[in-house]
Amino acid sequence: MIKRVTGWHVLAVILVFFGVIITVNVIFVIQATRTFRGEDEPRSYVQGLDYNSTLAARAEQAALGWTATAEVEGGRVVIRVLDAEGHPIDGLDMNGTLRHPADTSRDQELVFEARAEGRYAAVLPEGLRGRWTLRAWREGEPPFTLQTELWLQ
Repeated sequence: MIKRVTGWHVLAVILVFFGVIITVNVIFVIQATRTFRGEDEPRSYVQGLDYNSTLAARAEQAALGWTATAEVEGGRVVIRVLDAEGHPIDGLDMNGTLRHPADTSRDQELVFEARAEGRYAAVLPEGLRGRWTLRAWREGEPPFTLQTELWLQ
């Protein structure tokens, strides 16, 4: 037996339909704000105000002609720094971070130890897998910054 569809039935179906849509959207918004704060770089506004000094440091580094490469060797990140003539540069005091591309709470601080022939090594924390952004820098003069992608297996 088929019952007659009334206005109340249609109203109930529409309210249930939109109630489900709104509930799912609220759940998605809550999950999105809990997993990503919306800020990729800490203090990005302040860094933006000081961007001219960042550009000057990059120009100074480019004028030196230094080149750097990074690779993973036996549970360590190894950076090799060479001058414009291809000679190794020793004696740099370098720090770094491994930045996760999607979750800043997984970022890892690195401390590099000087090795021979312009090499600097930092121990990788256990259990890191996937793509990471390595950023290494030297405080002081002349400035030095390296940013490259690493794939950890």
